[in-house]
Order: sequence, then structure tokens, then C-alpha cells
Amino acid sequence: MRIAKVRIKNFRCLEDVEVHFDDVTSLIGPNGVGKSTVLRALDWFFNGGRASELVDDDRTHGTDGKVSVEVEFDRLTEADRDELGKYVTVDSDRCVIWKIRDVDGSEMMSGNARTFPGFDAIRKAPSATEMKRLYQDLRATDPDLGLPAWTSKAAGEQAMKTWELENTNRLEDSAVTVTNLFGFAGQAVMSGLFDYVFVSADMRASEESRDGRTALIGRILERTVDRSAADEDIRELTASVEARQEEIFDRNFKRQLQDLSAALSTSVSQFTVGRTVVVQAAKQEIKPPRTQFTLSVLDSEIGTPVEKQGHGFQRTLLVSALHLLADRGMAGKGEGSICLAIEEPELFQHPVQARAFASVLRKLAEDPGQNIQIVYATHSPYFVDAGNFDQVRRITREARAIDGRAPTVSVRSTSIAEVEKRLSGYHHNVRSQLDAVTATRLSEALFSNAAVLVEGTSDKAVLEGLAEKSSVTSLLGSGITVVDMGGKYGVMLGHAVLSELGIPCYAMFDGDKDNSARMRRNGRSEKDVTAQSRKDAADNRKMLAYLQADEEDFPESAAHARYAVLEDTLEPLLEKQWAGWVDQLDLVVEAGLATGNKKNALLYLVAARRITSPAPKFLQDVLHRVHRLVG
Repeated sequence: MRIAKVRIKNFRCLEDVEVHFDDVTSLIGPNGVGKSTVLRALDWFFNGGRASELVDDDRTHGTDGKVSVEVEFDRLTEADRDELGKYVTVDSDRCVIWKIRDVDGSEMMSGNARTFPGFDAIRKAPSATEMKRLYQDLRATDPDLGLPAWTSKAAGEQAMKTWELENTNRLEDSAVTVTNLFGFAGQAVMSGLFDYVFVSADMRASEESRDGRTALIGRILERTVDRSAADEDIRELTASVEARQEEIFDRNFKRQLQDLSAALSTSVSQFTVGRTVVVQAAKQEIKPPRTQFTLSVLDSEIGTPVEKQGHGFQRTLLVSALHLLADRGMAGKGEGSICLAIEEPELFQHPVQARAFASVLRKLAEDPGQNIQIVYATHSPYFVDAGNFDQVRRITREARAIDGRAPTVSVRSTSIAEVEKRLSGYHHNVRSQLDAVTATRLSEALFSNAAVLVEGTSDKAVLEGLAEKSSVTSLLGSGITVVDMGGKYGVMLGHAVLSELGIPCYAMFDGDKDNSARMRRNGRSEKDVTAQSRKDAADNRKMLAYLQADEEDFPESAAHARYAVLEDTLEPLLEKQWAGWVDQLDLVVEAGLATGNKKNALLYLVAARRITSPAPKFLQDVLHRVHRLVG
């Protein structure tokens, strides 16, 4: 049983959003757009929470003000279907449950169910008397149903439920109020079939490591350790101490108290008659203490409290303990599933540890024997596998309100099929090249406000070095990344993926007009030259067609609104149009700042940073065009 889809309405900043879930789901986006709110909405759905935490006081959502979270589950097992019973839809593969908080603060849960339509009005009756009257009317008008008689409301509800179980062929899909489903008891607490475990960014290991009924370690102990025998022994010990109190008091105090009582009585008799003072030991009620446990960390053979450990270890301990807590339930017996939701998993993690942590969590999710679903709200590329870009959910929020309403939050995602559709007719063998291109090159770009996609490392180095010299054209300050895509078709692939996720892209590619001349200088045959020239022209036409521009065999150098094309490659432009470029390369090499290889990215980066002459107009135009993407 897994979460397939969630729809959230009027929960804090989320007016109406829908999020699809995978085995691993990465929620990304800028600060304050609602990533963590998605996780907290699910926490309210599954585990309950204070009503005051649900609503954003600065805005009013919707027309009715109701807060609702709807969760659709899929991959139901036979055990799930047995437990869910009538709440499983016709195809027996999916189940939908929603939780609603009304404007008056009341909460209810409903779900798609299989019910007998004739019972709907009976179940909604305002009183037991009306419920019985409607039931009797149904029995009289349709005796073939074989409905049994009953005398109490509870008996009536059970009678209808039993009849539905025995007549499943007469049931229809409907929406009904959920009462005891999944062990719901006052709050939306799922037990057995599905555990939602939420690790918030503000969860404190020092508080959760206590042996208390609400603390994390305390909950693990309750599921793991049986205290009953020890507590009974303590009660017996306490009772024996209480029973021996009188003997102990007599042995230690009897003579002293008798003397004190006699002395006080003699003194009192001087002022009054008929009264005697008695001093005796008071028998104490000893309450047996509950067995308590403490948690410490053995570090270099020295036991230290959790709060004395580093924040990174504390965070790891929390996640590990929550996983263990869920595993001690039904999921650990192979009879249920766990969704482990983590807010900022990179928090307090060393980069190497963060990468290892992400790898372990992904392996847990991909292991069918673990029954674990993982969802993050993250700002770290370590926890986003760009090769699995279809598992990314990019959340954005309008920069400002329009027409007096609050800014809208939107969720973007894509799939391999959608990327293939976008590239249809322009790029072949998408699936065979997609992993190599996305997994190694797009992770950081997924977090950017816009991306500049270039063919090679030298293009990336020159643009970044030039942009660093001016606050006007700064890329990082505007959240813009430059990505080396390893070739023209890599640029096209990256552009398709990022565009599907709603990330503005600017493409820069080489026209390779002088490729034929270079091949002839290198002694290549005229046949090879002709074939390569035709291929270069065809590639340019495909790239321009994909970018919805006029097709040309060899376009001239120009920076357009959404793309830029170099007539040949970057190197001839730098040598001819950037005064002092070649000399600057030599100076960088002489200073030992980089080697003198022809296309050394570090060499180009340092040279672009240090050169003082104005850059070619083409490059300046590119940077200005790029900034307009996020203007």
C-alpha cells in the first residue's frame, strides 16, 4: 500500500494543489513556497494535530474556508483489501480517504466506499428513532432483501454492515464517513496498514531521546520492551517494604517515642486533665516507580548524552529511530508500509555524509522487502537524483498577489514519456541518452531560477568568469546556473527536461560552420568532409526547429530571446573579437594558475575573470538575455 496522490486544499499557503508520489519523491523549490507544508498536511491527515496550526491567518482560501487533505492509495495487497473491506474501489487496487476540518473547528474523515445505496438515508438519520423508522420502511417495501430486525442503533449499524459483507454484488461506489478505519480513534492515526513517519526540521534529539510516552525513544521502548514483569517485581518489593515499616519503626523508635510521649503527657497534665499525648511513626505509602531507561552514545568508549553529540549525528539518530519505530509496527512484519517523510534531510549533514545518507534512503525505498516510501523537502542536490527526474516535484509560488488574492502555489512534474513527446521529431534515442545526460549534469540546475545550457566546459567557464565581474550580469546572485551538457543534443535533452519542470532555459550552441575547413586541414577525405557538413547542417536545423526558430543550415552568430547560436564555435569568436584574449591565456599559464591545454576550462575561467578589455558584444548580449528570463 503506497501513497499515489495527495490533494490539499486551504492548508496554510496551499490553496489547491495536487502532488503525485513515487517510491522516492523529491519536493524542491525556493524557500517559503510550501514544500514543508505538503509534509505537514500529510502529518495532520495521518497523525492529527492542533487545529490552530492548519490555517494561514494572513489569507483566506476558497469559498467555504474548509481545510481538506485527500490521499489516494494504490498497490493494495490482499491483506490491505481484507482490512479495508468496503472502502476499496471497484478495481480493488486503489482507495481514497480524505480528512476535512470545517470552519467551526470540527473534523471528519470520509472515504470512497462500497455500500448499499438503500442504507444511505438510514445512516444519515439524525436520531436512532428516525434511523429505525427508515430501516423498517425499507424492510417493508423490499422484503426480498432479507433484512434482520434490531432494537438498538449499534445493533442496526452492525446489521447493515453484515448484510453488505454478505451481498457485495449489490454494493456501489459512494462516499461515506470514516469512523474506525485504520484504527482511527479521535485523531487520524493509521496503524498496521500504513505508518506515516514525519521528521521535521525542528525535531530535537535531546527531547525525543527521553523515556516518555510522547517522546520518540519512549514510543520505541513501548513497542519493544515489556516492562510488566520488572514493574510487578518493583510493586512486590514496595509492598514488602510497606509491610516491614511497623517492625522497623518499633525496632528503631519504640523506646524513644514512648519516652517522648510520656514526657509530653506529663507536661500537658499540668494544665489540663484527662488527656494523654501519643507520638508514633507515620506509616508511609510508597509508590512503586515505573521502570525507566536512558539513552546515551558510546563515543570512544565514553558514554555521553545525546545532546552532547554533534547536530549531524543527532539528526541521523532521529531518522534512524523513526525508521525503527515504524519497523516495530506491522510494516516490520511485512504486513504494512511506511512513508518516511523528511524535512531538509541535508540539515547538519557533512557533504559526504549527506550523499551517503541519501544513498541509504534510496536503497531502502528501492528494496521491495522494506515496504518503505521516501519523500523529502530538500534544497540539496545530494538528495535529488537527476537521473530520476520524473520523481522530482518542483513547487513554486507566484511572486505577488494578483487581483487581491493570495499568491498561488503550483506543482510541476514530468515523465520520460512527456520528455520524449516534447523531443519527438528532433531527437532520437532519448531513453538511451537520457540517463547519461541528466544524472551527471542536471542536479544543480533543478534548484535554479533559470539555467543556461551550453555545449562544453569552455563555454561554461567563459560565461561564468565574465558574469562574476559585474553585479549587473551576476548569475549566482540571480539563481542562474550554467550547465555543460556535453554537446548539441545534450543541450536539447536538458532543455526539454528543465522546461517540463517549469525552469526557464536559455540554450547556446555551436553552428560549426568551419568544421569542414578544419577537417580538410587535418587531412580528412572529401567524402568525410561532405558527410560531416551535411550532418552539422541537419543538426542545426533540428535544434532551431526544436527552439521554434527559423531553420538554417549554418546560422550567423546572434543572441536571441531564448537561445544564442555561434556561427562556428566559441574559440574563433574569442580570438577575433576579445582584444587581448590570447595574450591573457598566456599570462594565466605563465602565472601557474592553469595549464595551457587548448580547451582547459580552468584556463578559460581565470582568463575571463582577469582580462580587462570589454567582452565581445555577443557574450554581453547572451548574459543580458539570460537575466531577462528571471526579470
